[in-house]
Amino acid sequence: MSKTYKNVIAFVWVKNMDRAKAFYTKTLGMNIVLESDGWVEMAVPGTGNAYLALNQWKEDKQIPTNEFVTLGVEKLDDFHSALIADDVHMKGEVVDFPDQGMKMFKFMDPDGNVITAASVE
Repeated sequence: MSKTYKNVIAFVWVKNMDRAKAFYTKTLGMNIVLESDGWVEMAVPGTGNAYLALNQWKEDKQIPTNEFVTLGVEKLDDFHSALIADDVHMKGEVVDFPDQGMKMFKFMDPDGNVITAASVE
């Protein structure tokens, strides 16, 4: 059997779906491709079949957050500046790994999910 996949979907929990949709579409430029009750799938621009989904957290207990999403960007410093201009909460500073030709930084969505932006040169 050939192991090929149609797409990749990662999801994050969100408490306020409208606020999360605004962040991921307006701030990060993702496009909504599917909406259903408590679930919104968004295409990640510049990729073939990679999606990020927002999953509505409906319980009273603490919302789970993650640090599993990494966005590969070409102009990391420009992306970082754009997020700062949009008042996105940063988690630390830009870190440079010159031996690997990589730079990265972490930022948070409105629900506290940590997203990494990375650039390999």
